[in-house]
Amino acid sequence: MRVQSINVIYKLIFLVGILIFLPTNTEASAGDRTQAFQDCLYFCRRNNCTADTDGVTHYDRVQPFYLKVFQWDCEEECKYFCMWYTLDRFAKGSYWVPQFYGKWPFVRIFGIQEPASTLFSLLNLYSHVKMIRIFREDASRNTPFFHFWHVYFLICVNSWICSTVFHARDTPTTEKLDYLGAFAMVLFSLYALIIRYIGFKNKILVGAVSLFFASFYYHHIYNLFYVAFDYNHNMNVNILVGTLQITGWLIWCAVRHKRQPYVWRCSATMFLVIITTLLEVIDFPPLLKVFDAHSLWHLSTAVLPVLWYRFLIDDTHYLHNKMVCATKLP
Repeated sequence: MRVQSINVIYKLIFLVGILIFLPTNTEASAGDRTQAFQDCLYFCRRNNCTADTDGVTHYDRVQPFYLKVFQWDCEEECKYFCMWYTLDRFAKGSYWVPQFYGKWPFVRIFGIQEPASTLFSLLNLYSHVKMIRIFREDASRNTPFFHFWHVYFLICVNSWICSTVFHARDTPTTEKLDYLGAFAMVLFSLYALIIRYIGFKNKILVGAVSLFFASFYYHHIYNLFYVAFDYNHNMNVNILVGTLQITGWLIWCAVRHKRQPYVWRCSATMFLVIITTLLEVIDFPPLLKVFDAHSLWHLSTAVLPVLWYRFLIDDTHYLHNKMVCATKLP
């Protein structure tokens, strides 16, 4: 029975891996290459971005305050205006919705570039904050993992803050912060799996594992930021690490489900991660000009901390009871 369960896990992971690497049917940057967009951009720049005798552009005089807060300059404002002008031309000709500069067109709300992804990133952040409060109240404090999972919480909070900032305003800096935070969360999840396997008794082994993961994170981020910003390489590394940690947790649960029935919450979380990840594969133009597949993926992941932290609470009680039994006199 145990072997059959593990075989099912391998098949599911293999299927998801195939789906993730399938090419998507999108016309990346087709919109900004059209003549309509280029003509619009030329005239918009000339009429709005050229400084007058006082050294001030027309755009600087009429720019709303909230756009200044999000640092929308004249060049980017022209791209935004011409994007919708071009889409209107596409709609009149009954053409498909194209991407612009590799991104789907989103309606901007008070300067926020991707409103749905921004809101749902905040929802994920709230979910972690809500559940860590429950964890602190209900979990056993007498195990090293009580403090360990607080570190995990801080890394997740940092990741979702970076995600919120990036989706609110996509700039080279916020993009790198988002990658930095996301990879930290994915890598720490794999690190947590290894630590849960080996425990904290062997300090030298724990130190060696910790040093390896810290070095791996530093090496990846250094190459990404200072050697070559390779989006595909970063994505492939995240997929590899994520697949390893999902596979590892599912095997851990399959081996222990009889004597630790509560691990069903861990298994359920991992299977839901697999299912929700499919939203990253099924790409489509934003519904209502706001909700794309990526934003709906963020929405779906907001429920995962509820199951995950409940599993962590049960696991701390199991570890505490195990410690108590081990210290009883014969």
